Amino acid sequence: MSERIKELEKENLKLKNHLKKLQKSDKSNQKKWNFFLKLIATYFAGKKLKNSIYNSIQEFNEHKIISLNTTSDLIASLIRRLTRVGVVALIFALLPTTILIYQNRLLKIQNKKIQEQTYLAEASRRSAQMFIMSDVLSDLNNELEVKNQGSLSNTLVGRIISLSRSMKPYKYLVDDKLTENTISPERGQLLITLCKSNIEPFFFVDRILQESDFTKSELQNASLYGVILRDINLKEADLSNASLLNTDARRASFEGANLKGTDFQEANLSFANLANADLSGAILIGTNLTKANVTNVTLDSVIVNRLDWLTYLKDKLKLKGAKQLYNDYKVDSIYSKAFEKKMLTVVRKSFF
Repeated sequence: MSERIKELEKENLKLKNHLKKLQKSDKSNQKKWNFFLKLIATYFAGKKLKNSIYNSIQEFNEHKIISLNTTSDLIASLIRRLTRVGVVALIFALLPTTILIYQNRLLKIQNKKIQEQTYLAEASRRSAQMFIMSDVLSDLNNELEVKNQGSLSNTLVGRIISLSRSMKPYKYLVDDKLTENTISPERGQLLITLCKSNIEPFFFVDRILQESDFTKSELQNASLYGVILRDINLKEADLSNASLLNTDARRASFEGANLKGTDFQEANLSFANLANADLSGAILIGTNLTKANVTNVTLDSVIVNRLDWLTYLKDKLKLKGAKQLYNDYKVDSIYSKAFEKKMLTVVRKSFF
């Protein structure tokens, strides 16, 4: 019996030792868990909110009631923490969107650079045509000097026409920015050279101008005084601030052209197509507009030579589009910087 008791005591001792180990392990795990929970609570709840909750619970345990100050402090800490968590969450939520927007911006910049490189490559290729034009103009000069008749050989005429058609408009850099519209400086240079040559007018019009392509030519500030431009196609060309005094441009097409500040004094524009052209600031003193098409023409600050100019276009010349111009514009006497005095100027009517 005594041996049995001793065995039971030994087993009891083993069980107690094992129980102590289990209790130590549980306490250790509980401490780790409490530390982990405390860390999470401190991170998300914050130290102030934790202290406010602790004070509220302690005050309730002691007095069975929570004071107004403790409650206010708890609510303030809670709102402050929720606001902070909300801001952090909002930042994390907006971070992918911000990165995506920045990435799209970089892609747009890259695409713009690629587009600019494409236009510059095209501009470089077009400029190579200047060498071809140089050869053509050299042959032009030789033929005019040898023949001394103002006419050219059929071969050279064909080369000029072909050259004008091959000089396609393009965009190029001006002050590190691409031009807004496609334009052909080469066509403009070719036209100016031809106009300054001693080619017989009828031959020039019938054999060259009528078949050549001078649309979208760049002729800014060009001096074309008294030249022959009959039947020429200058659709969407840029003749801003050009001088076309006493120019014969009968039946010419200036449709959609930039004619801002162009001087058309005493020019012959009869039967010309000026539809959708911008004539802002142009000078039309003594300009012949018989049978011209002035549909949707912009006439802001155009200088004319008669007070009834708009009425003259509408009732006397009966031009196409003149009625709308009469309704939109009026002629008034306004000081002109170019003439340094008051001039009859076309201005828009005020409908207010």
